[in-house]
Formats: sequence, structure tokens, C-alpha cells
Amino acid sequence: MIDIIDFKSYLNEYEFPAPCLIENLESGMNNTTRIISSGDKRYVLRIYNNHKDIDIVRLEQEILSELLQEELPFRVPVPVRNKRGETISIAPDGTLSALFHYIDGERPSSVNLAHVYALGVTAAKLSRALAAIRPVSKAQYSPYYRLEETYSLMDGKIFLAMAERSAELTARKASFEALQAEREQLAEACAEFEQWPMQWIHGDLVFNNTVSQADRIIGVLDFEFATMDVRAMELAVIVVDLIKPNDVALHEKVSLLLNGYQDTNPLTGRELKILPLLMKLRLLDVALHFAGRLRDQLDHEDVLCGIIDQSLFGCKWINEHWEDEMV
Repeated sequence: MIDIIDFKSYLNEYEFPAPCLIENLESGMNNTTRIISSGDKRYVLRIYNNHKDIDIVRLEQEILSELLQEELPFRVPVPVRNKRGETISIAPDGTLSALFHYIDGERPSSVNLAHVYALGVTAAKLSRALAAIRPVSKAQYSPYYRLEETYSLMDGKIFLAMAERSAELTARKASFEALQAEREQLAEACAEFEQWPMQWIHGDLVFNNTVSQADRIIGVLDFEFATMDVRAMELAVIVVDLIKPNDVALHEKVSLLLNGYQDTNPLTGRELKILPLLMKLRLLDVALHFAGRLRDQLDHEDVLCGIIDQSLFGCKWINEHWEDEMV
């Protein structure tokens, strides 16, 4: 687990016209980011904590390059070249980093219903653009429906054993068991998805990976997990991001998000039918991902506790309420 980072060593990879101000505004759960101000310009430094695989970052940047050739109604990150003319820097310990031009704006909020609808529209437009690109590199991450292949080192036995690692996790033993049951029930559907048409998807398009100004979404960030998958998976990821406990407006928000997507680049009736299954795949993928991070000592146990709670809540909500959304 990284606790102290020498950011100056990363910034020394670049030529800056003036002394740099490093702002710790926010970081994701997989990577470390900092806002860098130099003169009248701002940048985003991204340090990849989740892996040291340069091919993943190269593909991410290739997809960004392809998207920049499309007529997008929003911005995507543009990499900055380092002193060697490269867009990826490698630290002595193999840690990868990249610097991007800053996209000015704020993170949208699900509290703002205009943002919810706008994110549905943005996802649909991005999906259309991603369907048109043809990167040379192959996908580095497996599609969501290959859950068992992706998490072969976190099989059912190992996943359930994670509940024994602390008192807090043991208190969630029944939750681990319920999530494993959902996982086993999805196995047959996952095999069928192999036959569906595939396209590139962002794979992690949530509120925290977009930028807003007023009520508009004006930027989409973090294409690290882009992969080839069934088209509807993109929308499934976003709907899951809305499902939070104690939200009295949840049904309204889900409806707005679906309407924003369907008004712009509609899914077929067949795709809508499998959407709840894809949503569960996302929830299980996140649970297994963070179980692996705890196993690898990249997170504290309280992180996985929160993920298990949220993942099970999401699966239960889908089982109890999804049909109401389709009325």
C-alpha cells in the first residue's frame, strides 16, 4: 500500500515553465492523481497504483487518440509528452505515470437530476463513438462476462474465505455467501454473452469519471478499463453507480438515466432484457476486484467492508425493483 509518494520525482520527467503547485483535490480508488499548476496552465498527474503493465496504458492512450479524431460533444484527456518525447513515464520501481492537460470543470452529482439525464446522454454518445474506433492494440482487460476467467485467483472458496480475515469481515459472512450465490447464478448467462456482438466500451463510466459545467457533462475521464464487451454493459455500469441506500429519489434517477441514454442511442429490447444481469456482473466484478486488492495488501479492510455492503445492496435492489423500472 502506498502511503508516501515523492511527487517531485514524477514531475521531474517534464519540462515546466515555472515552479509547480501540487494540489491534492481527489484520487480514485485504483490510482493516485494530483492537479499540477505551472504558470497559467494546469495538468493532471496520474500515477498507476493498480498495475505496472505499460500495454494497458498504451491502449488507453491509443483509444484517446482515436476518440480525438471523432466529433465528440465533450472532451477527453490529452496526454503531455515528457522530456524524452513519450506520453508514459516509468519510475525506477516500474511504477507508471502520465500527465494530461486539465479539463476545467466540476464533478457532476447524482443529486442534480439534470446531471443524471446528461450522463445518460453522454454515455450514449460515447458508446456510439467507441463503436466507430479501430485501435491497433488488443483489449488488455477481459469483458465483464468473463468474470470467472478474470478472477480465477479469487474463486468461490477463496472469496468466501476473505470473510475470515477480520471481525468486521466475519460480520459480513452472510453477505459474502449471498454474493457468491449471485455469482454462480450468472454463470449460464455469461456463457451466452460470448455470442453477442462486441464493441469498445469505457468500462468505468461513472459520475466521478466525468466533468461538468453547470448542468452539462463536458468531459469524460479515465479510459484505463476500456475493453471489448457487449454494448449494453456501458449503461449497466452507470445505473449501478446510482444505486445507493436511503436514496428516496432513486427510482426517478434511474428512469432519467435510462431516458437520457434511450433518447440518444437506444438499446434494443433484447439488450434491455439483459441489462439487470449486466448490472449484477458489474457489482460482482467490483466486489471481487477489491477482495483481490485486500489480499494483495493494497487496501485496508474497511474498504472491502464498504464494497461488500454496497454490492449486496445493489443485487438485492435489482431483484426487488428492476421490473418496476421497465414499466
